[in-house]
Amino acid sequence: MSDDKFTSITEPSLGMYKDKGSKFNAYLLPCKSEESFRAQLELVKANEPNARHYCWAFRIDPEEIYERSNDDGEPANTAGAPILRALQSAELVNVACVVVRYFGGIKLGVPGLISAYGGAAKEAIHSNTLVTEVITRDIALHFDYSELSFVERVSRELNLTTVERIQEARLRYVVRVEKSKLEETLQHFEKNHLLRVSAL
Repeated sequence: MSDDKFTSITEPSLGMYKDKGSKFNAYLLPCKSEESFRAQLELVKANEPNARHYCWAFRIDPEEIYERSNDDGEPANTAGAPILRALQSAELVNVACVVVRYFGGIKLGVPGLISAYGGAAKEAIHSNTLVTEVITRDIALHFDYSELSFVERVSRELNLTTVERIQEARLRYVVRVEKSKLEETLQHFEKNHLLRVSAL
């Protein structure tokens, strides 16, 4: 996969795992910030108020991956770490996973906990639909109406997405481009000196 592309999800999913009476419910959640994750964690807790543990991991920011995990009272590295490893194995980014445990009365031991938390996270991943996303940049174009056909033609040639059009005395377009094609795109537009181009 190119530097511009990464794997993520767009919808939540649930994975379930059972061992010796303990139940593990794994929530796989789309998540682009730690604040978003914290809010979703509180929703999971509200939805499952009687659980013993709420263990989790997340990976966000495809350009400079930031990842964290938490065992929430389970023995060190038996819960958060295997959840995180499941996310890493699937190469998921902008994703969080919360695994909720209901204790069944029989201790699972370290290997059992690792298998259960990692297994629950994998079930949630398998039940989701993974998508390929692209890292993009936005460019603002300021130009006269006489340059409209030029802008439209270059946008088609470079397969750009126009995300904003403002039509006043002059035109202002905001176009979206893949990160790796940013310099090439700027050069194309800057050949026309009547255009004012700026990366946002």
